[in-house]
Amino acid sequence: MAKVMIKCPETGKLVFTGVLADKTMLEKIHIRQNKMGRCSACGKEHLWEKEQAILQD
Repeated sequence: MAKVMIKCPETGKLVFTGVLADKTMLEKIHIRQNKMGRCSACGKEHLWEKEQAILQD
């Protein structure tokens, strides 16, 4: 499983969403907007969509 990452909208740094998935799983799941816990880059909570996701091993 890989970490599902997004870019922090405040800093532009890649941050872990708290979700683990592989490419097939990520393509199949229906996520419109998902709330991420506290961002490790800026400390805020972010909403993210599947289209923003980047898989990182």
